[in-house]
Amino acid sequence: TPLVSRFLMGSARSDKEAVSPAGDIDYSTVLLGMLVMQDVQLGLFIAVMPTLIQAGASTSSSIVMEALRILFLIGQILFSLAAVFLLCLIIKTYLIGPYYRKLHVESRGSKEILILGVSAFIFLMLTVTELLDVSMELGCFLAGALVSSQGHMVTEEIMAYIEPIRDFLAIIFFASIGLHVFPTFVIYELTVLVFLTLSVVVMKFVLAVLVLSLILPRSSQYIKWIVSAGLAQVSEFSFVLGSRARRAGIISREVYLLILSVTTLSLLLAPVLWKAAITKCVPRPERRSSL
Repeated sequence: TPLVSRFLMGSARSDKEAVSPAGDIDYSTVLLGMLVMQDVQLGLFIAVMPTLIQAGASTSSSIVMEALRILFLIGQILFSLAAVFLLCLIIKTYLIGPYYRKLHVESRGSKEILILGVSAFIFLMLTVTELLDVSMELGCFLAGALVSSQGHMVTEEIMAYIEPIRDFLAIIFFASIGLHVFPTFVIYELTVLVFLTLSVVVMKFVLAVLVLSLILPRSSQYIKWIVSAGLAQVSEFSFVLGSRARRAGIISREVYLLILSVTTLSLLLAPVLWKAAITKCVPRPERRSSL
């Protein structure tokens, strides 16, 4: 998501003259919506991971007892998710509005108070979700959703303050990815990694094109190539999911290094795909006038 967001900012600056025709769907809206849904699924995958670990560690010889145990674990996850979303509903209805208004009043002339207040709310949500055996990543996402529910003006004010912090943390995140890539492993398995990377990117691109061909209106079919190019790379959050699975013992070290390398190579291909899609598929005014 942060990578594609940068692409969208750059293309918006360079393609201001290429405004979509009336009735067309903005490709940035479709792309960001799908990427956000991927991020939500990350939290759900991590929430299910303890169940996978416990289910795999079973020593029961009875199929009935094993099925009951798995149903109990699934019920436990659903109960935790329901508790989290009920808590979010209560916070949205009764707490977040007064809390933000108090922060806004107290932070006049001092943006640090607003930053600390919002950060404290985020840490509170991730702590609550972690205590309920739901991933802290989902807690952070829900905290952002609750803050944004207060309106566009609130979101813009907070984003203006915390954007430098977000960019700095994004730099640290991507730099840490580079520290986990072993050059010797990449060189030794280069043929396999290139084949897997191209297979994953092509498969994701083709599947996205096929799905978007079915759901997009006829007048906006051209954006399927742009959106598919933005979805073709492997999400950077696969590093988070892979590291959790590695620490939990679900995958081996070799598989983790394979996931890490393929994801990194697919991210390196992302700017090339995006540039090609924007160059070929964004309708220019002179191209539209000739249609």
